[in-house]
Amino acid sequence: MTVPRSVQSQPPGEPEARSFLRLVSSRPVPAAPGDGDGGARPLLVAAIDDLPELPGDAFVAALARETAAGARVLAYHGRRDDDRGVVLTAALVRPRGLAVMRGRAVHDRPLPALRGPLGAHERLLERTYGLQLAAPPPRAADAPLDPRDMWFWPAGHGAEERDPGFGGLVDHGPLRLHCRGDHIRVVELRAGAEHDVETMLCTRPVAQLPALVETLRGEGSVARAWAHAMAIEGLASVDLDLAGDVHRGVGLELERIAGHLVGLAATARAIGFGAGASDLDRLHALVRDLLMRLCGSRHGHGHVRPGGVREAIGAARIADVRATLAGLRGAFARCSATLLGARSVQARLDGVGGLTGADATQLGLVGPAARASGLPHDLRRDLPGRLYRRHAVDVFVEYDGDCLARASLRAREVDAAVAWILNSIAGAAGARPAAVLPSLAPRHLAIAAVEGARGSIVHLLETDAAGRLLDYRAQDPAMFAWPALATAVRGGSLADVHLCAQSLDLALGGLAC
Repeated sequence: MTVPRSVQSQPPGEPEARSFLRLVSSRPVPAAPGDGDGGARPLLVAAIDDLPELPGDAFVAALARETAAGARVLAYHGRRDDDRGVVLTAALVRPRGLAVMRGRAVHDRPLPALRGPLGAHERLLERTYGLQLAAPPPRAADAPLDPRDMWFWPAGHGAEERDPGFGGLVDHGPLRLHCRGDHIRVVELRAGAEHDVETMLCTRPVAQLPALVETLRGEGSVARAWAHAMAIEGLASVDLDLAGDVHRGVGLELERIAGHLVGLAATARAIGFGAGASDLDRLHALVRDLLMRLCGSRHGHGHVRPGGVREAIGAARIADVRATLAGLRGAFARCSATLLGARSVQARLDGVGGLTGADATQLGLVGPAARASGLPHDLRRDLPGRLYRRHAVDVFVEYDGDCLARASLRAREVDAAVAWILNSIAGAAGARPAAVLPSLAPRHLAIAAVEGARGSIVHLLETDAAGRLLDYRAQDPAMFAWPALATAVRGGSLADVHLCAQSLDLALGGLAC
């Protein structure tokens, strides 16, 4: 049995020392007492009647104490409860694993606001449920406005009036830029369009949900399907075998490779490095074709199903995966060396869109954007479960937090994902086929978390007294990326907006700012 361990290393002290700090590697150690085989698991299932429900003020005070003690808030959601207000649920990552807190807010009493890392969650609660927060959102200290400056606001009514230079981020997205010349002085975020698609999931039969969950948003189908499957299996008291976990992990890491290749290609294209972008697009197509051969979908649809696997990975497919990834590893090494080794690329990316560790903490960043700013947030390390204890993955961080750091981190994570698949895919053979699941436990709460390519994906499911789904919340990392973009471009140039957006994996779908 292996678990990740921390390896001490000196962080880069000189600006030119853009080296990585390896935070996690593998060594055999015994599990902690009471951990069983899985250790800190990415799944929590609890009976609703066993969870104390705190008043709104006490709930926020307890949440503040937890975060001050070092816990990280993974999700913070609400559910309307007729005229009784809004039921609040917070999922936290503690050293021993996931924890949950419950509270209740009423509409006629303002709820204390913590802001900081919880700012994105609290803004979503305000807009979705109409809750009043006691403190207004703090405004960053910007340069004073000048009537001679220009506003770039979502453009006019006609398509001909839109400026395509921002890739739709200004004319369709939530950004409002206050500029003098091409210098961005102030950045504001307006509320993005909210589509409460999760409410629809509660009205559908459970057997239909996996296909719907996979297409909730853009990238991340395998990660969303895995989070959904874990939550459903937890509510049905079904435990997947290790081979099934490896099967899912292979699909997830292939999706991570594909996502990072797309991000690197988009970054190269944003700076006009067309040769590198086309090479990376070709490698991305290879990975998507491999997913197609594994599960019948280039986007990984159908690779994960609750209760087991739809079709196990046999010896022939294992050989195909190994041969494809062995060729991709060499080709990607050449592509990344060409891209990140070019002095013109380094000069264009270095220092652009920088986010310090304090910025990343304040914004509640997750995924590669957080790790590129020095925060070691990775659920494969923090909540490894049985899979990542047996097959640990290396997690890297960078400290500079700019576009070059994010591109370099992606390159290292592609190498780590390829190595993980090659080392562990043999364990996917013989995975248990999916079977009909038992009924879901009544009045239970399940929280499942998966580290996707862009960050943590969290699904929260709650059942009523009859075992039917009462609430379904699916959290996407895009809700943290838009405030990060606003911080990254402030004080920069208009020419950097599109580049920073590609570097932060932003998409216009799933706005939550």
